Amino acid sequence: MNRFNGFHLVLLGSVILGFAMIILSFTNGAVLPKSELTQLNGQIEWLEVKGRYNDTLAFKFKGIDTYLVYSSIGGHISEVHSALTTPGATISVLYDHTSSHTPPFGSHSYFTIYELTKDGVTVRSYESIVAAYAENNGLGFWVGLAFLSIPVIFIVLIVRYSRNRRL
Repeated sequence: MNRFNGFHLVLLGSVILGFAMIILSFTNGAVLPKSELTQLNGQIEWLEVKGRYNDTLAFKFKGIDTYLVYSSIGGHISEVHSALTTPGATISVLYDHTSSHTPPFGSHSYFTIYELTKDGVTVRSYESIVAAYAENNGLGFWVGLAFLSIPVIFIVLIVRYSRNRRL
């Protein structure tokens, strides 16, 4: 008599995923005010292109034991890559020293950067990167709503089908 089947699991999963995406869109991506970010200056010791689509840049300054990352969410990845690979360039970044993450099987904690300048010229500004993160979080809200609409659509279709069968 158990009527709970795979279809019900898909609907339940859609509801859970939808709520999770909406909640994350409101809680994820809060960036500290610019005045509270930490600044690092110097030359780049190493740079590694990471990510499934080679759209994340991990790097480290010479003589500084802090690992940084620039995500494609910030946009203009090729400009940032070009700035970081310019020989002899003085790079300056702003990052949140209170928030790091370690990739699975990683040996270092990485800090996300929120501004990058090369030789005194801004490559990616704090305002533009924060705006890109906010836009990304907004997309998560709409994707969450889409996941929540899937069960509603199926319920409406099932009710209509049931009513037509009874007639």
